[in-house]
Amino acid sequence: PQDAKDLIEAKQLRPTFLIGMHFPRDEALQGELSTNSKDLIHNRYLDMYGAAEEEPFGCAQNAMQCYVKSQAVADKSVADCVEALIGTYLLCGGVLGAVKFIEWMRILPAQDNFSQLLHKSVPTVLTENKATVEDVEYLLNSSRKDIEQILHYKFKDPSYLLEAMSHPSYIRNRITRSYERLEFLGDAILDFLITAHIFENCDDLKPGDLTDLRSALVNNVTFASYVVKLGLYKHLCSQLIPNLDCAILSFVEHQEQRDHEIIEDVLYLVEEDECHITEYVEVPKVLSDIFESLIGAIYLDCGGDLQTVWSVIYRIMWKEIDAFSKRIPQQPVRVLHEMMHACPDFG
Repeated sequence: PQDAKDLIEAKQLRPTFLIGMHFPRDEALQGELSTNSKDLIHNRYLDMYGAAEEEPFGCAQNAMQCYVKSQAVADKSVADCVEALIGTYLLCGGVLGAVKFIEWMRILPAQDNFSQLLHKSVPTVLTENKATVEDVEYLLNSSRKDIEQILHYKFKDPSYLLEAMSHPSYIRNRITRSYERLEFLGDAILDFLITAHIFENCDDLKPGDLTDLRSALVNNVTFASYVVKLGLYKHLCSQLIPNLDCAILSFVEHQEQRDHEIIEDVLYLVEEDECHITEYVEVPKVLSDIFESLIGAIYLDCGGDLQTVWSVIYRIMWKEIDAFSKRIPQQPVRVLHEMMHACPDFG
């Protein structure tokens, strides 16, 4: 009833103040309180004055709050709702539909017209217009055919492949940049496509299991393991860096001893950015960077055809996708936190 609502707002009481009070059915349906009911509310307020003042209206939330004035919602709940809406538009309207919704939400500036950007032709990655295919082949150390056979993908523009395989130390390459930009792109594409595949094919998994499965498949250690398994590390274009070369060889030997199996305990290996001493690096980040940059290069070379990119990814990762979907690995940190009486402290 409006009278009860006005009292709660005026006195800044919590809605739970009314719990246990009973009003005639006709008053509840009409929304108007009789004089007796108003007196009942007023008397309770006088009886509970001290306790009511200790718990002001805005200090806590409960299920009744939304019936009185406004309901406080956690930031994460709002963010989750927005993400769910984006996912809904992606499912119903495809990538273009999701982009238009994101523009409507003003997450992306409308003036940039991202919808047209999806169909825009990709500019060349060459920094020198006079560079020829022969120049690219030379800088790739004639490894183009080997890489294309490994990936089962033939590059229309080999300059994308050169950039994808060029380490920042490779100063001989003056016609493209190093792989960092393609790595950034490839990382996002891998995350998107693997997430989409898991969502569409793992209906029986709980949200937490979906997250664990994605984390097991999309991480630097897993990607580095593929690069070693496929032998792509042999074609990295870089200058001689003793520490890096030793770290790569150490990880290669480790994987060879395991017959290149990518199973749950691979996730327990230490990544390069988690180490403070070079000698203890087990999984050089450069290896995962190669994998991500190659995916980015394929995406640009095929004109943004996600089906083509996914066919390359799935051909490489299908075994682990299938195995991990049946038995989901858990991240080591989570395992420690969930162990009884463990109480890990990473400070």
